[in-house]
Amino acid sequence: MKTSVENIDPVTVKLTVEVEPKRVKQAFDRAAKELAKQVSLPGFRPGKAPRRLLEQRLGTGAVAQTAMENSLSDFYVEALQAEDLDPVAQPEVDVESFDEHEGATFTAEVQIRPTFEVPDHAGISVTFPEWDVDEDEVTEQLGSMRERFAEVDEVERAAKKGDLVTIDLKVEVDGEELEGASVEDALYEIGSAGVTPKLDEEAVGKEAGDTFSYEDALPEDYPEHGGKDAVFHVTVKDVREKTLPDLDDDFATTASGFDTIDELRGDVRNSIQRRKVEQAQHQLRARVLEAYLARVDVELPPAMLESEQEQRLHEVEHQAERFGLEVDQVFEAQGTTREEFEEQSAAQARESVKAQLVLDALGKKLQPNLDPSDIDQEIVRHAQANNMDPNQVAQIIQQQGSLPALIGDILRRKTIDAIIDAADIDGGPSDEQLIELGLKQDPDAPAAVSEQIMQGATVVEAPDEDLDADEDADADDAAEVEAADDADAAPDTVDDAEAADDDADDAKA
Repeated sequence: MKTSVENIDPVTVKLTVEVEPKRVKQAFDRAAKELAKQVSLPGFRPGKAPRRLLEQRLGTGAVAQTAMENSLSDFYVEALQAEDLDPVAQPEVDVESFDEHEGATFTAEVQIRPTFEVPDHAGISVTFPEWDVDEDEVTEQLGSMRERFAEVDEVERAAKKGDLVTIDLKVEVDGEELEGASVEDALYEIGSAGVTPKLDEEAVGKEAGDTFSYEDALPEDYPEHGGKDAVFHVTVKDVREKTLPDLDDDFATTASGFDTIDELRGDVRNSIQRRKVEQAQHQLRARVLEAYLARVDVELPPAMLESEQEQRLHEVEHQAERFGLEVDQVFEAQGTTREEFEEQSAAQARESVKAQLVLDALGKKLQPNLDPSDIDQEIVRHAQANNMDPNQVAQIIQQQGSLPALIGDILRRKTIDAIIDAADIDGGPSDEQLIELGLKQDPDAPAAVSEQIMQGATVVEAPDEDLDADEDADADDAAEVEAADDADAAPDTVDDAEAADDDADDAKA
């Protein structure tokens, strides 16, 4: 086989392939045997009919067409490997000749991963984001716990802020009642702004049996009538006073099982500390990655950008299907439009694809270690994000054959870790503090769920695409695992680094 490459632009090449007649004839022979098994000819056992009779029955071009369909993909993949090309899209193939006596010649125009100089990843200077806990935050969290354990008693007096009132509510727009907005026997806390701010004002001073009406605008995100003026008709059925428990040892035992309020306060402080450190770590990853990506310019393949944008739209479509909505309704609920989403998605796709390309190139240079515990952690991360059992996630990965994609995500994350390890970071918690907060795992922990997909499995780095590949294959099945770092997504990229390891699963309609 002879191959040559013509560079059309930094991410597109034209691959010319010439295949010797001997190999093409072998393809013809295999095709004839395959067709013979499918055709029944009198006097011949299945698969034994002569090629001459097959061509008489099926036409002279049937064998040639089958031979080309069955072998062209193999010739293409072999040519990619010979020229060390890494395609990112389906090729545009033009077959010039395919003859068992003269051989075959074809060209394939395809987008490839760009080649570029990988910049040094050391020496990035950043400050660890704020992660200290303010005692007011602890007090506020304890206050929320007190609210959950508050005693509520009906009282015979006028309502005041902080009281609960049982109400019937009807809403009219342009003189017509909104059926979906009417409620009966709803318990409402005065001051919560749960309906409209004006209800809190109007309810103060009302007693059981009072009725009143007021005008106010509906919330902007209210379906169909958002922002419109409405008339609210309210009947107060009773007034209830809320009594909060004291912050003492009895409350600690009732609310949490701790013996003392000091133990409960310490646990609440640790919980807040853990959350703030996690958020700070995500922000740190974003800052370091953004600083590193700024060191390199790279041409982005249009096919990768388009695929990334399609994946983001697919996630919105999946949300719409899950909630029984139209896609435009999801955009409306999120306070955006399709045009704004597409513009934002295009910018995010550029950041994500650039991060993926650069991290993969740096990862190939650094060769980070990979062991089963890394796969365990990634599976558990997916499971937690989707409220699934880790073994169920492992089964899906095994069934879909998406282990190489999962490993790719892990290696990118490890590459970011290498950038962070080489960075000059001012501040942040120590390893001992991270272990105490449960944010640093024991590196000697045994492998678990990964064993079922690693046993007997050989991970082979195959070309991204071939002539028969369906680039949308398994897209719907992959939604079962729903990870923002899905099979084709780069984790911890600049656009989603604020959520980092929480991924796109935090998106809500």
